[in-house]
Amino acid sequence: MKNILVTLLLFIFTSSILWAASVDDSLTVVRKTNNNAIKSQQRIDRLSIQTQKMLEEYQQIIQNTEYQNAYNFQLKQLKDDQDAELASLQKQIDEINITQLRIMPLMNSMADSLEKFVVLDLPFHQEDRVSSVIQLKQYLRSPSLSLPKKYRLLLEAFQIENNYGRTVESYRDNLSINGESLSVEFLRIGRVALYYRTLDGRISGRWNKQSHDWDTLPKAFDRNISDAIRVASNQVAPQLLRLPMVNPQ
Repeated sequence: MKNILVTLLLFIFTSSILWAASVDDSLTVVRKTNNNAIKSQQRIDRLSIQTQKMLEEYQQIIQNTEYQNAYNFQLKQLKDDQDAELASLQKQIDEINITQLRIMPLMNSMADSLEKFVVLDLPFHQEDRVSSVIQLKQYLRSPSLSLPKKYRLLLEAFQIENNYGRTVESYRDNLSINGESLSVEFLRIGRVALYYRTLDGRISGRWNKQSHDWDTLPKAFDRNISDAIRVASNQVAPQLLRLPMVNPQ
């Protein structure tokens, strides 16, 4: 009976030890499982962070790519616009070059015609006018002057000559007649007539367009010539005067 009790107690003790060992093993497994679970969760968290970071980087790359594409498109449009403008400017330059080739001979011809006109015109301020035309022709040959500048100078010269046809003036100068130099006062009436009177009032004359020479006027016209000179000089009010004219042929 005693042996049976001892055996039973030994069995119970052994069972307790085995149960305790089994519990310890279970707790160990649980702890390992928990540790593994924690490590796995930490890895998951790290991977999630890395994934989120990679996603953000990818989105940034996509966004930068869109910006780059938009910027490249704008650059292409700008280049296309610049190419079109350059083509337009080149066309204008070509047209200007063609215009220069055509207009320069015309301008030179106009200057030649102006010179002939001045030489054949009434001989008033003739030396200054001829010198001005010669200077103009030198300007037209100058490579340092632009085409618009040359054209403006040519128009100004024509305008000056054109204005002479609408004005009346008197001025003093020297006149050579039959080898004699006379100090005279000229009277110009547009381009219609040109008269002179010596400063002492002894001689009056007019330019004859047909003979291209000076005609001495009768004494009867001396008073009218003097009065007309005073009118042209704004010394007296305008008035109706009788002056000798050469009939045009």
